[in-house]
Amino acid sequence: MANKETIENVKIIQKSYDETPYKSKTFYYTQPGRQQMVLKLLGFKTPDLEKARVLEIGCSFGGNIIPFALENPKAEVVGIDLSNVQIEEGNRIIEFLNLENIRLIHQNVLEFDEKLGKFDYIICHGVFSWVNEEVQRGILNVIKNHLSENGSAILSYNTYPGWKNLEVARDVMLFRDEMLKNRGEQINESNAVKYGRGAIEFLSQFSILNEKVKAGINGITEKDDYYILHEYFEENNKPLYLYDFNKMLLEYGLIHVVDSDLMKTFPNISNEIEEKLSAECGNDNIAKEQYYDFLLDRQFRISIVTHEANKKKINISKDVRITDLKEIDIRGKYQKNKDGFYTIENNEIKDEEISLILDILSENYPNTLTIDELEKKVREKNKLENNNVYANAVYLMYGKLVEAYSRKLTVKKEEKIKLNSKYKDYLNYFITNPNPVIALSSYEGTVNYDNFNPMMLFIMTLFDGTRTDEDIFNLLLEKEKTGEVVITFEESSSKEEVIKNNIEICRNFIEINFLNK
Repeated sequence: MANKETIENVKIIQKSYDETPYKSKTFYYTQPGRQQMVLKLLGFKTPDLEKARVLEIGCSFGGNIIPFALENPKAEVVGIDLSNVQIEEGNRIIEFLNLENIRLIHQNVLEFDEKLGKFDYIICHGVFSWVNEEVQRGILNVIKNHLSENGSAILSYNTYPGWKNLEVARDVMLFRDEMLKNRGEQINESNAVKYGRGAIEFLSQFSILNEKVKAGINGITEKDDYYILHEYFEENNKPLYLYDFNKMLLEYGLIHVVDSDLMKTFPNISNEIEEKLSAECGNDNIAKEQYYDFLLDRQFRISIVTHEANKKKINISKDVRITDLKEIDIRGKYQKNKDGFYTIENNEIKDEEISLILDILSENYPNTLTIDELEKKVREKNKLENNNVYANAVYLMYGKLVEAYSRKLTVKKEEKIKLNSKYKDYLNYFITNPNPVIALSSYEGTVNYDNFNPMMLFIMTLFDGTRTDEDIFNLLLEKEKTGEVVITFEESSSKEEVIKNNIEICRNFIEINFLNK
C-alpha cells in the first residue's frame, strides 16, 4: 500500500495529465524492434516480435505502441496510464482503427494487475524521472515480476551531469511563478508556462551564465507549452547518475545493459581516453559509461534493461562479434555532392570502401540488407578477398548513419501499389481528425509527424492496388474540377506539376515505410 504522501502525489500527477494531456508520439529508441536489434548485436536474443507480449507503463493515448500493434497483428499489446482522459480517448482511437490486439487500461503502476501476466518487452518512457521514489520502485517491481526470462525493458530518464545545466532553467521558471504568486497573481497551468517562458527569454537575452547553460535555456523556448509544463513544472523531476540508477536496478535483480542510443554506451572517443578508462574501470561497463557521461555531459538516457541473470549471455563490449553482426539488417539512402563524394555530418567520405557500402545501400533502398549480404556484395564489386565491411558497418550504426533492424524488410516495386488496409484506417484517423492527439508515425517509429498535409494523406489512400500513378493523377484532376479537392500551387509551377510531384512523394513514402507490406 502506497504511503499517504505518494497517494496525494499521484493524484496531482493524474490531474495534471487529465487537464493538460501530452501529445502521444512514437519514439523509435523505445520500440521493441529497437530493443531486439541492439541486444541481438550484443549476442542476446529476445523473443520473437511477431508474437510478443508488450507493455507500456505511462502509455498516454497509445501513440507509441499503436504502430507496433498495427504491424504485428499476432502480438498482444497493453498500455497503462494514470490519466483516464487519455486512456478513454486512446481506446476510442484503437476502436476506430479496428485493432483487436491492443488495449489501454486506466491503472496506477503501484496497483498493477498481476493477472496481466508476463511481457517480452516493457516500455517506460518519459515517466521515471517525473515520479517519486516509491513510484520508481513500483515500476522496477513490475519489470522484475512481469518481464519474461529473455525479455527486455526500456527506461528513459533525465541524467546528471547534463541536467544540472537545465535545472537553472527549471529553477528560474519556478522562482518567477512563486514570486508572482506571493504578490497576489493567480497562477494556473496556462499562465505558469507563459511566465516561465518570459523568465528564460530574459535570461537568454541578458544573462552571463556559461554558454552550455544558455544553450539549454535557448532550446526550451522552442518547445510546446504542454512539453514545458510536464518537463519543468511537475512536482517531481529527479535526474539520476547512471551508477545510482543501476544500483536501484540491482536491488530488483535487474541491470542496465546498454543505451538504446549506442553512441552513449560506445562513444567515438580517442584511444588515449579509452585506454585510461579501461585501466581505471576494467570490465565494469557501468563505471566506464558513467565516466563517458561525465566527459560528454549527458543529460538523458534510454536504458535497455533485463534480468541480472542474463548478463552472462550478453557481450557488453565495443568489440562486436562478427557472428552477431551478420544477422543485423541495415538500410540507407545517400546522395553525392558535386565533387562526386558522399557527405556525412559535413565531412566528405573519401574512404573507398565506405563509399562503396553507401552505393550498395542506396541501390538497394528501401529494402534492407544483412551485413553478411552487404559484405558479399562489397567483395564481388571490389574483387578483393579481404575487406573492413563489418567494422565500417559498426561505425555507420553507432553514428546513426544507417537504419538498423533485427529482421529483414523488403518491399515489392509495383506499378499499382496497394496500401495495406490497416494503414488506410491509420491514415484516415488523421484525415478525419484536424487536431489528433497522437502523432503520425512511420514504420518502427523512425519518423513522427506533428504537422501533416491532409491532401497528401488522402493521396496515399488512393493507392489501392487498382490504380497507376497516371490513374491517380486523372482522378485528382476530376475531383479538383468538381471542387471535392483543392490543389494549391505557386505561380512558378502548374497545378499538374504539383499533383504529379505529390503523387511521387506519396508513393515513395508508402514504399519507404513499408505501408504496402
